[in-house]
Amino acid sequence: MKGLISQLQEQKGFSESERTIADFLLANFRMLPSMSTRQLAKETFTSSAAIVRFSQKLGFGGYSEFRVKFLADMMQYMERPHGDELAMTDRDSVHSLLDKVTSISIDALKETRSMLEPGDFVRALAILNKTAHVDFYAMDNNLDIANMAATSFIMANKCSTVHPAMTMQYLQATGAPKEHVAFFISRTGENRMLLDIAHLLKLRGNPIMLLTASPQSSIAAMADVVFPVATAKSMEELGPRVFLLGAKYVMDILFAVLMTRVDYHSAQQKEAWLGKHFYY
Repeated sequence: MKGLISQLQEQKGFSESERTIADFLLANFRMLPSMSTRQLAKETFTSSAAIVRFSQKLGFGGYSEFRVKFLADMMQYMERPHGDELAMTDRDSVHSLLDKVTSISIDALKETRSMLEPGDFVRALAILNKTAHVDFYAMDNNLDIANMAATSFIMANKCSTVHPAMTMQYLQATGAPKEHVAFFISRTGENRMLLDIAHLLKLRGNPIMLLTASPQSSIAAMADVVFPVATAKSMEELGPRVFLLGAKYVMDILFAVLMTRVDYHSAQQKEAWLGKHFYY
């Protein structure tokens, strides 16, 4: 799911009346705190019912819930609109690059948070509670996220497998027991080799989770749980790196959720043993 402001700007799938409402909101958001549904309907030549339906279409329970979120996002957007000003050029100084990379990172985390649904973590927890083993499927830089997540999952009593070689990932998929959960990490969700593996695992009946910047992708269509992550369009905006940042953020949340179900004293003993025998 895209950020709310982006949805209102792009107006994808909006009817003519919904485009009218979106245009009015973006142009007159400062008037919104004091406007009721009836007043907004009057200004947009629609109806109170149309305003409620519009709010629900965007994923909210009603107009009041939508208004709170919209105003919060709009205030953030006005402070620094997303756009070309964050793209890096050969005219940037080290100082400006520090500011831009920081801004891009903060924006990526905030946008990813706005895309995440608590219900997805609840569904993921229900699936993970039924298994003791998670098999990761990823390529290139995404393997770094898989390795980081695997280390965390072990602390939460979930054994994890990460194979760097695609041949081994294919072999893993052909022999994975049905109780093993398959966790894919793919920015596009369209990688041909990962797609082949996902098809195989779907046929075998393995639960599938996906962390991606493309929640409408082919792999997403086969996944039981999809975690959407923000990304940037261009390399100048740190595109792949932005995805990795958001992906780590999602994995940290999932780890925190898993740890709430782990016996506290057992976790303490494991950490104490590691602290005694390993030095980082």
